[in-house]
Amino acid sequence: RDKYEKIQDEQMRRLVEMNLAYIEHYEASNLDQLSVKSYLKSDGGINTCDLTLPIGLGTFMQQIVERNPLPIQLNTIVTNIDIPSDKNEPIRITTKDNRHYLTKYVLITIPLGCLKANSIQFTPPLPDWKQNAIDQMGLGLLNKIFIQYPSTFWDEKLDDLFIASNSFRFFVCHPHDHILVAFVCGRFARKLEQQTDEEIVEEIIQCLKPIYPQIPKPIKWLVTRWSCDPFAYGSYSNFKVGATHETSRELAKECYDNRIYWAGEHTNYGGTIGCVDSAFESGQSEAKRIYNKLNILFRD
Repeated sequence: RDKYEKIQDEQMRRLVEMNLAYIEHYEASNLDQLSVKSYLKSDGGINTCDLTLPIGLGTFMQQIVERNPLPIQLNTIVTNIDIPSDKNEPIRITTKDNRHYLTKYVLITIPLGCLKANSIQFTPPLPDWKQNAIDQMGLGLLNKIFIQYPSTFWDEKLDDLFIASNSFRFFVCHPHDHILVAFVCGRFARKLEQQTDEEIVEEIIQCLKPIYPQIPKPIKWLVTRWSCDPFAYGSYSNFKVGATHETSRELAKECYDNRIYWAGEHTNYGGTIGCVDSAFESGQSEAKRIYNKLNILFRD
């Protein structure tokens, strides 16, 4: 920070700000909330790459279900999980509409934000070491604002726009659809969530106007508000100050006499943290563990 404050050249200062802002957007949190010791450890040593499914992740899940006839219950919100002290008695799961399910093992895959918000009440309460890990792990907020214009007013050769501003810095370009996607994170994203879509879009227009004076009025927009979503309460995990790989390991560790298992992007300590593949990998790993355990149980 001291070195940054000593930069006299304004252009160099703005360039450094852009690079620091990129880190914040990648981790979905402000720099003062992130652990320096654990920086980039969420990547698990794997090179970063982006993969977009044109028809959405929902179809990916549908294919899995079609290949494996699973009894999936839609629109079923779990509110309580009761774990009896007697290991021979089944675990009782209760839903918002007062339905009940009995099972020997449970795999918890809800987002870290929901765990932090106590969306599910556990009886007895979670062990202290598990609750401490939930509290200690960082949870980022990265929102996107999709804006479609009647025409493409920027250079169609550009894939991205990087703007040295104090607000909207990063845009992804989709020139064929006349769409710009703005990325916002951390405290700024949280502040924007309290505004209307129209107010946010107007701020973006004012940000772009000095660069593109002839910017037309947008025709459509879509704004995400992940911290307000009761099934997310945030975007993805990161290593905040004080959090380490051991924190993620504790999040993944089973509890209640090895009857409650855990999966999700925040638990994938052996690989990447914070990505779709992180969640998928951890889910597969834990499901196989439970499957093997049941096979041994029934075989005996």
